[in-house]
Amino acid sequence: MVRALLILAAVNAVLSIPMAMLVKRDFAERGRVSLSMAVWTGAAMHGNALLLFAIAWFDRGSLGDLGEFTVAAGGLFAFAGAMLIYLGRSAYADFSRVYGLKEDELIERGVYRWSRNPQYVGYALFLGGVSLIAMSIWAFSLALLFALFIHCYIVAVEEPHLRAAFGKAYEAYVVRTARYFGLPSGRRHIDINEKL
Repeated sequence: MVRALLILAAVNAVLSIPMAMLVKRDFAERGRVSLSMAVWTGAAMHGNALLLFAIAWFDRGSLGDLGEFTVAAGGLFAFAGAMLIYLGRSAYADFSRVYGLKEDELIERGVYRWSRNPQYVGYALFLGGVSLIAMSIWAFSLALLFALFIHCYIVAVEEPHLRAAFGKAYEAYVVRTARYFGLPSGRRHIDINEKL
C-alpha cells in the first residue's frame, strides 16, 4: 500500500511542475490565476496532504517507536501549522484571494505582518507534525520535498508576480517582513543599530 501511495505522490509532484509554469503564465497574462488553475493548485496542495496522511498511517513507526513525546510534539507542530493556515486565510478576508483568483490588494495585516508566507509555513509545520506523530520516514520525506517545492514556487512564481503587481509597496514589504517567519529583517537591522 505504501508503494502505491508513493507512486501517487510522485505523480502529484511531477504534475505540480507544469502547474507552477501555467500559474506563472496566468499571472503574466491575466494578473491573477484562472479558475481552472486555482482548482488545480488546490487539488495538488490538498492532494499532497491527503497522500501524506495515508502514507503516515500505513508507514507509521518506520522511523522509530511511537511514544508520548513524539505524539505530543507532533500534535503541537500540527496544531501550530493549522492555526497559521487559519490565520493566513482569515487575513485575506475573501476566499477568492486565497488561490489567487483576486489580486487586488497586497495583504500585510494579521499574521502577514510577521511572515510573507504564513500559510505555506503552516502547511509545512502541519505536515511535519503529522509525520512526527506517525514516526514515518516516508511522510517526513514528503513533507521535506513539499517544503522544498513550495520554496522554489515562492521564489520563481509568486514573488516575481507580487513585484510586478505591487511594485514599490511590495519591495517595502519585503524589507519589513520575513519570507517565512520571525522578526522582519528591517526591524532586526534597526534593533542591532540601536544596541550599538
